[in-house]
Amino acid sequence: MEKDTNNIQHQSMQYDLYRLVVIAIFMGAFVAVIGVSVSVWYEYEHLGNAVFNRRSDFLGDYVHAEFAFVFNIALMLTGICIMLAMFGLYRLEQGFFSHYLSLVGSWVGVSVLLMGVFPINYLEMHRFVSTSFLIGTVCMYVLCILDRFSGFPTCKGVTFGLSVVGFIAALSLLLQLDWRYLDFEPCDHLDNEICWIAMTMWLQTQVVLLWCLSFAWTIKKIATKNYLALSQRYMSNEL
Repeated sequence: MEKDTNNIQHQSMQYDLYRLVVIAIFMGAFVAVIGVSVSVWYEYEHLGNAVFNRRSDFLGDYVHAEFAFVFNIALMLTGICIMLAMFGLYRLEQGFFSHYLSLVGSWVGVSVLLMGVFPINYLEMHRFVSTSFLIGTVCMYVLCILDRFSGFPTCKGVTFGLSVVGFIAALSLLLQLDWRYLDFEPCDHLDNEICWIAMTMWLQTQVVLLWCLSFAWTIKKIATKNYLALSQRYMSNEL
């Protein structure tokens, strides 16, 4: 009986960790969407569709972007939420891939936080943390893709599909990166032409957000399943 009680208490703590992961990711995604939406809306009012033909990190430029402070604060809060979620995932001890995914996810969270602390006005540091974020997301996608072929995958369905798309987008950005300066070549184009680097960065931003939401939803389903199993065991002990 005592052993069963300890198991139930352990599973209850596990469920709390699941909730931490889910709530932290949803909160981070919500803050990121609000911050990006407000910044893009203001820039769109002045630039029109041209705002999407500029790199997304220019939204954090304190000199030229009116709502840069909103964008940068959103990045900092999102980074903190990601780190909290990855801490919960690490403590869950769900297996090899989840263990390393939590470590890489923490790396991504720290990079997002530092991108808010060091926006494009702090050019050298911004280049460094942006490159760190890009490499971190590539590693995160690779782990997710490999996890799909493990015995008990966490990254499957929509999360797996987003991992493939995100990997292609992030890798294409890495291949265009000038490693001497940790930056991209200036996008020289006419007003009616597309800046593919900017478009790929916007795609990468959207995929990361959607990936986080999809991953949180997967964790939520696992948590619900475990909670139902916990409730059934508890009721069995009561009987």
